[in-house]
Amino acid sequence: MPSQYTYKARDRRGELVTGEIRGENREAVQSHLEALDLMPVAIDRESSFSLGALFGRKHGARLEDLILVTRKMATLYRAGVAILRSLEIVAEQYEDEPLGDALLDIRDRVERGESLSASMEEYPHLFPPVFVSSIKAAEVSGQLDTVLERLGTALEQELVTREEVKRAIRYPIMVIVAITVAFFVLTTFVVPKFAKFYSAYGAQLPTPTRILIALSDFITGNWYFLIPAIAVAVWGVFKFVKLPAVKPYLDRLILRTPVFGTLFLKVIFSRFSHVLGVLIASGIPILKSLQIVRETVGNTVVAKEIEYFEEGLHEGRSLYESRSRMPHFPRLVVSLMQIGLESGSLEITLREVAAFFDREVLYDSRRLTAALEPILIVIIGAMITVLALAIFLPMWNIISIFRP
Repeated sequence: MPSQYTYKARDRRGELVTGEIRGENREAVQSHLEALDLMPVAIDRESSFSLGALFGRKHGARLEDLILVTRKMATLYRAGVAILRSLEIVAEQYEDEPLGDALLDIRDRVERGESLSASMEEYPHLFPPVFVSSIKAAEVSGQLDTVLERLGTALEQELVTREEVKRAIRYPIMVIVAITVAFFVLTTFVVPKFAKFYSAYGAQLPTPTRILIALSDFITGNWYFLIPAIAVAVWGVFKFVKLPAVKPYLDRLILRTPVFGTLFLKVIFSRFSHVLGVLIASGIPILKSLQIVRETVGNTVVAKEIEYFEEGLHEGRSLYESRSRMPHFPRLVVSLMQIGLESGSLEITLREVAAFFDREVLYDSRRLTAALEPILIVIIGAMITVLALAIFLPMWNIISIFRP
């Protein structure tokens, strides 16, 4: 399936030209640019997945909107409404929005004789490969309403999974942010006032107070340097983790992270089971389905193991024989998928696997939140204790000065 590429090239006058283009691979894109008398400088493939977003890219459709579009299209199709009219009705719900404009253009393309899947393929930021491939298979099988229903179910489960993960990590992030803001406010505004007060009476300052005052002096004296430095550091980290050479190491580190790594792995296999189940149910061959799923799991380590899975099937090996090269594949997934492949009921077994991991994500996210609460309470208590001691301990020395 063609992918989206961004390119930089030089024209005959040597001026830099940038843009986006679709192609099967970099070589095809390069050949196309050369045919346009452009000299390629850089050709980069746009990622089809961003962390936490399976069915939409950056600047693309919201997952909620894609769910509504899918459900409405399925309902209208079952009601006997023509596909052109269905697209027009759904587009009216998103008037003056990119999604609405795209649906109207898709309707015009279909009216001119293009297939629905080929028309959607022109909008990869709105309709990802999973969606387009399923629609293409539905056009061949004539089961568009069934495929749309399955896509809608998979999309809804992706939304539920995403919200559960957000809920699990939202609380610790909010606490960390609150602690950071409180510490910054205390060291910037409160501590300097106490420091002047103590110095006026010549109070002897304990070590925690001296450390806090030194830190306060450093922050207040260098804020004009610290703020840009922190902003540049954050920007640099985001750019660094997006580098293609860094992502495999980062993905491996994420899977090894205590507690969170297990949760993220279960999210990955929940997504894997749902997407592969939709593709298999749409009539797409298993090898082609695995190629598509490989680009949507969102983790390069697991994606590489799916590639080993695909190679094993192509060479006639069973999943058990390929298991040694797939260490992150849970035994449950391997066993049920092998049973499904042998019995011809892969779609059913994938549904069972998806339901299992959906429940596991739900339970783990709630257990994680419950487990983090006491730890965060201890951290907050420790911070408050240290700050209180640093600020109020010198008061004992001041009291001793005024004693008769």
